[in-house]
Amino acid sequence: MKEMYGYKEKDVIGLAQALRARGNASLSKVFATYGEMNGKAKGTVRNLYYALAKVSRTDKEFCDKYLDGKPLSVGKIVEFRECEEKALIKKILLAQWEGRSVRGSIMELTDGDAKKALRYQNKFRNAIKHKPELIDEIVKELRAEGKDVTVNKTEKVSDMISPAQFEKLKGEINGLVSRIALKTKKENEFLKERIAVLEKENLKLYNLLYGSATPENALKYFRRGGEQNILN
Repeated sequence: MKEMYGYKEKDVIGLAQALRARGNASLSKVFATYGEMNGKAKGTVRNLYYALAKVSRTDKEFCDKYLDGKPLSVGKIVEFRECEEKALIKKILLAQWEGRSVRGSIMELTDGDAKKALRYQNKFRNAIKHKPELIDEIVKELRAEGKDVTVNKTEKVSDMISPAQFEKLKGEINGLVSRIALKTKKENEFLKERIAVLEKENLKLYNLLYGSATPENALKYFRRGGEQNILN
C-alpha cells in the first residue's frame, strides 16, 4: 500500500475529496465528519490534513488533480528533530516500564497541555507502528541501563484515544450489551411460553389415550419416555 508522509495514499486522497466537497463547513467539521465515516479519530484526520498540505506543496500533479491546483495552507508545523523524537519515545517507554500508562506519562511530560499531549501521543503511536528499527534501538539502550523494557504494540484503548472518545466507546459497548440482554430475555420468555403450550398439549394427549390424569403425572410419564411407549 503506497504511503504519503506515513499515511495511506487512499486516506490522504479521501480527505482531499472531502475538502473539495466541504462547501462552507469548517475544517473542524470536515475532520469530524471524515473521521466518523472512516473510523478515524479527529486528531488522526488532522494529521492526515498536514500530510495532505505537504503533498499539495510538493506535488503539483496531485494538487491539480485533487485540490483544483490550490495548495493547502496551514500554520507552521513544528517538526520533531530526530533526537527529540528518540528522547520522547524513550521517556514514555521508561514510564511504561515503571508502571505508568502512555496517556498518563504524556500528560506529565506536557504539564496537561491537551494540544501538545495529542501531538506527543500521535508521534509515539506512529513511531511504534512505522519505526520498528528506532523502537528496537531505544529498547536495547534501556535494557543496557538495566531496564527490562518490553513494547506492547496493542496499547490499551484508554491509553491511545482521548477520554471523551473512550467514554463514547464504552457507552456504545454498554448499549450493545443491553440490546443483547433484552433480546435474550425476550427469547427466553418466548421459549417459556412455548414450553407451557407443549406441556398442555402433552397433557391433552395423555388424557386422550389413558383417561384423566394430573398434570404432574402426565409430565412425569412423558419425561420418562412415555412418548416412545405410545409409539410402540
